[in-house]
Parts: sequence; C-alpha cells; structure tokens
Amino acid sequence: MRDPAEAVIKIYILKIIYKIKNYKIKNYIMYLYSKRKSTIITILAVFIIGVCFGFVLHNKVAPKAIADDLRLDDQEATVRAIQKVIPAVVSIVVYDWENFYALTPAGQEVQKYRQQKMEGTGFLISSDGFILTNKHVINGADEKTAEYRITLNSGKKYYAQFIGMDPFDDLAVLKIFDKDLPFVELGDSDKLSIGSTVIAIGNVLGKYENSATKGIVSALGRSLTANDQAGKPEDLNNIIQTDATINLGNSGGPLIDLNGDVIGVNTAVEQSGTAIGFAIPINDVRPVINSIRAIGRIARPRLGVRYVMLDSEIAAERDLTRDKGALLISSENDEPSILPDSPAFKAGLADGDIIFEINAIKIEEKNTLSSVVQKYKPRDKIGLKIQRGDKVIIRVVELDEFK
Repeated sequence: MRDPAEAVIKIYILKIIYKIKNYKIKNYIMYLYSKRKSTIITILAVFIIGVCFGFVLHNKVAPKAIADDLRLDDQEATVRAIQKVIPAVVSIVVYDWENFYALTPAGQEVQKYRQQKMEGTGFLISSDGFILTNKHVINGADEKTAEYRITLNSGKKYYAQFIGMDPFDDLAVLKIFDKDLPFVELGDSDKLSIGSTVIAIGNVLGKYENSATKGIVSALGRSLTANDQAGKPEDLNNIIQTDATINLGNSGGPLIDLNGDVIGVNTAVEQSGTAIGFAIPINDVRPVINSIRAIGRIARPRLGVRYVMLDSEIAAERDLTRDKGALLISSENDEPSILPDSPAFKAGLADGDIIFEINAIKIEEKNTLSSVVQKYKPRDKIGLKIQRGDKVIIRVVELDEFK
C-alpha cells in the first residue's frame, strides 16, 4: 500500500513544479523526480524546487520592497528638510498709520491709528538677524513710518528694521537685532532640473504659520508679469515654476530641496490656474545677499536697457541674423530700449542691437541678459559682443548702480 505521506508530498511537489515558469528547469526537475531511486533523491528534488521557487518569489517581491524603501527614504528626507529650515522661517506683519475722521464737539477731526497693511513670510539668512522676503510683502507701507513685526517659529517676537528693497527684483531685506539666530543654508539653483522635488514653506493666509507643501519643479526660466496686492505690476525673469502650492501669505518664504537648502524665494502664483507657483532662483538672489553682507545695503549693477530674449520664432518674425541673445527693443508704451544717461547709452548701444555675449558668457536660455549682468557689481567693467545688422561689434561698459 502506498504511504499516504508520500502521496501528499507528491501532490505538493507537482503543484510547485507546475508554478515554475522556466521550462528547462521544470523539465529537469520532472526528470529527477520520475527517476528517483530513493527518498534522498526526492528530498533533493524538493530542495531544488524550493530554491528555484524562492528565487522566483524574490524577484517578484524585491522590486516592491525597494519601492517601499525609496518611498520611506523620500518621506524621511522631506521631514528632515522641513525640520532643518523651519526654525529660520519667520512670519512678517506690517503695520502703518492710517487716517480716519472722528466727530468731536469741535467738529470733524482727523486722527491716526495703526492698521495692519500687509503680511507674509521671510527667512533668516544670517545669525545676526538679516531677513530676506519679497518686496511686495512690505512695500504697501511707508518705510519711514511702518512697523515690521516678526515672529519666529519658536514663538519669539521682534520688531524689525527696514534695510532696503531691491530695485531689480521682487526682494527686500529686514533686520532683527539678536545673536546666534537660526538661519538657512543656500543651495545651487543652477543644478535644478524639471522634475526635481521641492518644498514651499510659508505663513499661509497670514494665520497658518510655517505650512509646508511639496511638489516638483514644473519648468525653469519662465518670464511673467506679476501684480502685488495693490495691483502694481512687476516683470519677473528666469523664474522657477513649481506645482508645490504657494498660497496667499507664502510670499517671501523659502523654496527648498530635499537637502533642506534654499533654492528659491516664493514670489507669485497663477490665480487663474491650479498648482502653478513661481519662485526667484536663489542664484539670482545671491547678489542681494552678498551686497548686504559686504556693505549693509542692497547695491545692484545697472546696464540700462530694455530687451526681449530671442528664440527662433522671434528671429524669423523679425528676419534677424541670430536666434539667441537679447534684442534691445522699446516697450509697448514707447519707453526707449536704451535708458537716457545709462551705461548702455554712454557706450553707444542702439535700438535693435542683439547682445549675445558678455565676458565670454553666451546670452541664452538660463543665461538671460539680466541674470548675467547681476553677477557683477556697480563700477565693474564688462565686455559686450553685439550683433548690429550684419556686423559684430564689441563695446566695453562700466556698470553703474540702480537707484
């Protein structure tokens, strides 16, 4: 009579053999099984089947385990990055005097009271209290009479001093007076690529302090015109686009990478769409930071031109000899392409010139004319290569300072 245990083992072995996808292994194991002379051979066949089945199972399970590990790593990196930066992120509330008319026994009287004008976000860039934010966060008040109230993530409160607004970009600097303050580390925005993970941190709606949203870099090198809360337009160039939600109140907050390094300053949102936010690349902000550290104020170099960055479409439309560079052109309001008494005017630049190189740096894509000029300081001399009609000319320009 056949041993019942042997019959059960046989059924399980055949089931395992059936699940093996590799026909050569399956046929070889079937051969061993059919030719077995003893229990040892049976055990050997089972062992081989088990190893093969385990190998197949490992190949199916391992990718999921790796994916789970990657998701865990991403989550841990996100938490670490936020925890690294949040101590240096501050809430900014701006107050200024407002007039109101009061009825008194003597008649109508003008009186003044403090009113909240603006609110937003900033972040500490030094241990001695310099704070970077957006210009539009604070420019709704008179800098001579405004009161800037700062709250750190720790809950500690300060009154800040106005240092300056950037004449070139949507940036401003305040200062609180203390020492050993937490401050951010700066990354390298030139290393960003579309799809890079980023996190926006800010004071959402003026009441949800240090809220964080996560997304990716959607595009680089954007140009747009943004309106502040008073409706005043400002042109922004070489901007990072992200789907990390930048809500009202996030303006001036940091955009960070997964290392917790600041790679941008949150500045605008496209209100007609969803998840379309914009940030100024931190490498375009460095001249402001360096200027503050060196001389205690914002000093920006000025060339004094209006331009559009060329592409193949604009070049074909205007029948130009180049499709890369900065075309000097008047504005739609007939504002001149060369500003009077500017360095460009003194160097003899003219409407229709194409600046395609500065000090051997090609003007194209990320290297816009403005971003390259801003690598220098007032009173630096730079060499321009210019396409004028069919000729290439060279001009040396001494930059002056934005006022």
